[in-house]
Amino acid sequence: MILPSPLPVLKTARLVLRRPIPSDIADRHALGRDPDIYRMLGANSERLLPLTEEQAKAWVENIAGHPATWVMEWQGRAIGEILLDNFVEADKRAALIIGILAPEAIGKGLGTEAITAIAEFAFDTLGLHKLSMRVLAFNTRAIRAYERVGFTREGLERESALIGGIWHDDVIVGLLKRDFDRLRAGR
Repeated sequence: MILPSPLPVLKTARLVLRRPIPSDIADRHALGRDPDIYRMLGANSERLLPLTEEQAKAWVENIAGHPATWVMEWQGRAIGEILLDNFVEADKRAALIIGILAPEAIGKGLGTEAITAIAEFAFDTLGLHKLSMRVLAFNTRAIRAYERVGFTREGLERESALIGGIWHDDVIVGLLKRDFDRLRAGR
């Protein structure tokens, strides 16, 4: 898949989706590792250690090194990341991954805004046919956000994540360009 270089800045009503900048290291370090958020991302929240400045720097470097990852900026600071990955050029599809790491940003519709912007970019600019996501089945808030954008449940991967000694299922969701276009036309 040929991506535009540099990756474009995408703006929504409340977010700026952009490449990383040096101040993101301090923003990421300040966010730390919220146990509730990390549990939704599949981490064993009982074993979380405080985030070091080196780990915050590595987070920014990983984003900078990935060709299709945006930092999510809200109210002037980095709050997470969103990316397209696992491109299958022959099938015109990719995986979409999002991680909002700021507790105060959860439940405000920011994920829906970010996913909508990335879906528009993926379908309109890259010419993709399908986006897919996977989410832990107990993360019902995220599933609802994905469904608001137009994703539909396509399957269940049983006991695919071991978190705190307990097996959990993943829900697989997908979004076709035609479904997204139909949803956009109705807005």
